[in-house]
Parts: sequence; structure tokens; C-alpha cells
Amino acid sequence: MQVNSPRGVQQTDVNGAADELLSEQLKPTIERVRMKLGRGSPNTVGPMLEVWFSSLGERLRGPTGESDKTSELPATVQVAMKTLWKSALQEAHSTFEASKADFANTASQQEQQMTTVLAEIEAERGAFTQKASELKQALDALELKHAETQGQAHKLQMLVNKKDEELTSSRLALQQQVAEGNEERRRHDAQLRSHSAEIQALQAQFVSSERRLMAEIDRERQQVKKLQAEVEIEKKKQIRHQSEALEVAGNLTKQLHELRMQNTQLSERASGYLARINDMQPKKLKSAAKNKAVRSVIG
Repeated sequence: MQVNSPRGVQQTDVNGAADELLSEQLKPTIERVRMKLGRGSPNTVGPMLEVWFSSLGERLRGPTGESDKTSELPATVQVAMKTLWKSALQEAHSTFEASKADFANTASQQEQQMTTVLAEIEAERGAFTQKASELKQALDALELKHAETQGQAHKLQMLVNKKDEELTSSRLALQQQVAEGNEERRRHDAQLRSHSAEIQALQAQFVSSERRLMAEIDRERQQVKKLQAEVEIEKKKQIRHQSEALEVAGNLTKQLHELRMQNTQLSERASGYLARINDMQPKKLKSAAKNKAVRSVIG
């Protein structure tokens, strides 16, 4: 029976090494065969050497049908070979049993080591399972916290959106108020300009009337002087003319009084316009408009 090894040592290699040892008058052993080959483990070489010993007797007897050449050897040689053969078989069997025991011991140690490793692996697996359970619990808690955080973030976003809407509404309302205020200010400015133009027109009319009246008074005075001069020349005629002139002067004085009354009325009307303007303008604008109007009326 041939025993092959997947690691490179073949039965023919072991047979050749054992034959060489036997030709050197050395008993083939597992260690000697391994040293001869330079490779191979005891677990590999041992069974192959057992096969070599099992075929050694047949090789010594020779194949069936051939002459027994060992019978031609001296009896002492045959006895020595048989003794060597028997001793070799016993030693090979002992070696095989020892190797077998070593192998069993090694296997037992490896089994114990495997059991220890399996126990360690099982312990690590238990620890890993415990750690995985803890991690899963932590992950569940984290997912719950994440969900709560998302809920809070959603609520916060809704609140921010609401605040943005309120801010936008407030901004639009403020813009509307500013626009209305600007429009109201433009109307007030327009009214102020209109009132100022009206006051200026009244002032111009008053100034023109006053100038006209003063010019007429001057002319009448000149006329009175002329009449007085003529009275000196012609007393009788001038008395009548003087009387007429005095009457005319009285009328003119009356007209002047009426013009002054009109001027007073114009001033009162201007004060009324200023009061209306003051009701529509801020304090600073009221003061400025009043001062301007008063200066315009006075000056």
C-alpha cells in the first residue's frame, strides 16, 4: 500500500531512504529517514516507514514463481537477517506506537488548546453579544434622541418661520406706514407751499395797495400844497378849494384807515392760515413756518 503526502514527501522517497540506510547497515528509523530526506514530519514519515517495513519481508522472499535466493545464503546470515527483520519490525512498531502516542498527545493538547480557544471565542462572543446589545441600546437611544432632536428642530423651524412671517408682516406694515407718512408729508409740504404762496400773494397785494395809497396820499399832499399856494394867491378861491382839499384829505384818511383795517384783516387771515399749518406740521416745522410767515408779514 502506498501512502502519499500532500506536503511533498512520497512513499518512494521514504522507501529509497530506508533502503539506503539498510545498505549502510543502519536500521531505518523515522528520524534517520527524515535526516536522509531532509524534510518530512514524523506524522508523515512514520506511516510510510511502516509500509516499507510491511513490504520488506516480501522483498526478501522475492516475488512468487522466482527461486528463493535467500536459501542460498548461509544459515547464520539468514538468521541475522530474520533477526534484523524482526527487530526492525518491533522497533518500527514501537516507533509507530510512540509516534501515534505523540500524535494523540499532540492532538489532545491541540484539542485542549482548541477547547480553550473556543471557550475564549465563546467568551468573546458573549462579550461581543453584550457589547452589541449595549451598542444597539445606545443606538436606539441615539435614534430616539435624534427623533426628538428632529422634532424639536421642526418645532423650532416652524417657530422661526412664524417669526419670519410676523417680521415680514411688520416690515410691510412699517413700509406702508412710512409710505403713508411720506405721502402725508408731501401733502403737508404742498399745502404749506400753497399757503405760503397765498400769504405771499396777500402780502404783495397789501404792499401794492399800501404803495398805491401812499402814492395817492403823496399826490394829494402835493395837491394840498398846490392848493395852499393857490390860496395864498387867491384867498377866497383857495378857501373853498382848501375846504374841498380838506374834505378830500378826510376821505383819503378814511380810505387809509379802511386800508389799515384791511391790512389787519389780512394779518388775521394769515394768522389763521398759520394756525391751520401748525396743526398739520411737527413742532419744528410749525415754528419755522410761523417765523417765516411772521417775517413775511412784518417785512
